[in-house]
Amino acid sequence: MMSGVPPAFVLGICFCIGYAALLHLWAGRHLRDLLISLLMSFIGFGFGQVVGLLIQSPLFAIGELHLLEASLGAWLLMLVARLIAP
Repeated sequence: MMSGVPPAFVLGICFCIGYAALLHLWAGRHLRDLLISLLMSFIGFGFGQVVGLLIQSPLFAIGELHLLEASLGAWLLMLVARLIAP
């Protein structure tokens, strides 16, 4: 069924959803907050993954997934969005 989907992609999606859910549990009030957190998490995670691919850092890499850089990107963008849109 999901034979064409890379495992790193599925794992990255799980981390994005988890990060957005944690932020929403901590500071979310409305469904709009959750949706913004999800969007920013996906964008930041993707940006961080690209940075990780460019610098080839072996820290916290799970296969092709550069978890450290991608997680930092996701959290940074979610927190910036939280500060900009009260």
